[in-house]
Amino acid sequence: MKKRNPANLLARECIATALIQLANQKPFSAITVSELTQRAGVSRMTFYRNYTSKEDVFKSYLEDLTAAYREEICRNGPPETFGEYEILCHCFRYFEIYQDFISCLLHIGMGELLLNALSSHLTESYYTGKAPDTGLYYALQAYAGALYNIYITWLKSGMKEPAEAMAGIVYRLVAAQKKQIFSLQAKNT
Repeated sequence: MKKRNPANLLARECIATALIQLANQKPFSAITVSELTQRAGVSRMTFYRNYTSKEDVFKSYLEDLTAAYREEICRNGPPETFGEYEILCHCFRYFEIYQDFISCLLHIGMGELLLNALSSHLTESYYTGKAPDTGLYYALQAYAGALYNIYITWLKSGMKEPAEAMAGIVYRLVAAQKKQIFSLQAKNT
């Protein structure tokens, strides 16, 4: 409920933006809540009403971004399988939009949050768990790791390639793997 209040959403956005700015200027551990709230233009009470720590700001912000991403890709119905080209294009465009935030996560040593978000999104979207298929589960984990590493490499190299080119690279990488996984699934049913 708190997250949906427009004033609260604005305060949360201001806090996240201020924390990204500060983390790019000084060590994360040196940032105080007082300094953060002053930069964000909110009270300490507002901070503690929404978060328990500075790390929680980034965890919550990433959860919000992941939820928004999920809503966007499911507008036309959920994708049937992972690794679809159009979904990958959307994914890399999303990475482009939020590159400053993700770059900041990496800079302060919290890049694992992105990997965990990718992994959770993929397993929640494509691994039903009805009939445990360990092959699919591990393939999704490998896919999350591949997306994470490819994105990080793309970011560090200056994002010179367009999102569509990056989507094509990943699409070709997983196409053969998907055929093998779904072939094994068909044999096991």
